[in-house]
Amino acid sequence: MKNNQRNKRRYSNPNFSRPVNDRPAVSNAPRAEVPVQKEVSSVKTRNIIIGLVTVLILVLMAYTWPKKTAQEIDNSPVVAKVGNEVITLSDMEARKNAIPQLRDVELNDVYDKLLDSFINRKVILDAAKKSNIQDEKDVKRALKEAEENILVQAYLARKIEEKRTNQALQAIYQEALKDFKPQDEIHARHILVATEKEAKDIIIKLKAGADFAKLADQYSLDRGPNGTNGGDLGYFTKEMMIPDFGNPAFDMKVGEYSKKPVKTPFGYHIIKVEDRRKAAPPSFEASIEALKVRFNEKELPNVIEEIRKNAKVERFDVKKEDK
Repeated sequence: MKNNQRNKRRYSNPNFSRPVNDRPAVSNAPRAEVPVQKEVSSVKTRNIIIGLVTVLILVLMAYTWPKKTAQEIDNSPVVAKVGNEVITLSDMEARKNAIPQLRDVELNDVYDKLLDSFINRKVILDAAKKSNIQDEKDVKRALKEAEENILVQAYLARKIEEKRTNQALQAIYQEALKDFKPQDEIHARHILVATEKEAKDIIIKLKAGADFAKLADQYSLDRGPNGTNGGDLGYFTKEMMIPDFGNPAFDMKVGEYSKKPVKTPFGYHIIKVEDRRKAAPPSFEASIEALKVRFNEKELPNVIEEIRKNAKVERFDVKKEDK
């Protein structure tokens, strides 16, 4: 998984999603939100992803099938063909990204199940059409309702987007800033090893004057695609780490390293605190997607009310009597 995707961090303020420009490419720090190894290549994480994809297959099958014939294929490689229609690599990527839970997952990690879901959907759809089930009364009613729901959602989305100006988003951002409560952050490094003895041996080297970052590069098990980066974890709040790691880290002073191994479910850590500061709120640009969601939720009732004002509506109070 790409570094910037692996290292996403959620802050306590629900109005903001903080960017991680200050977060180095280190993946296996014991973060509270995802207490498993971050690399998609890890067996445990792969199993979690595959399980997630299995759950999401029915969701995927609800999405519309891209109508393409062999003559209409773009430059994307064809990965399968069902009847006269083809599935391309770009189709796969588009469908993966249409599922929020899979947007940050590499396509290769869900490729087989995703492709199977495409194929299954198409063969089932063909079989359904051949059976003329679409002509049955209940199915016709359901199809009509589905079409109406799509039209309603599309129209509401368009009307809300027309009102969603940069100025409106800025106003929401300024309101959110008033509620933002800065938390303490520390900038730390760590060295992760498998045994307590290894950790103690490294602490002895540190006491003898060895460089922490060089020891991390040499011994730490926490290795991302670009190595350990000197064990650098960047800035984080206590809540972002599991208590076994966060509590001792925040008890340390700037420049201090742990004199005893810190045990967590991941192994044994030696932690060094580089800096301490108050967390700053994310920028407007980094918060734009969260602000759009907030605006949409706020504006939806207003849009519905405006539409109703221009419609002729008659209500008749006909209720069943209570027995």
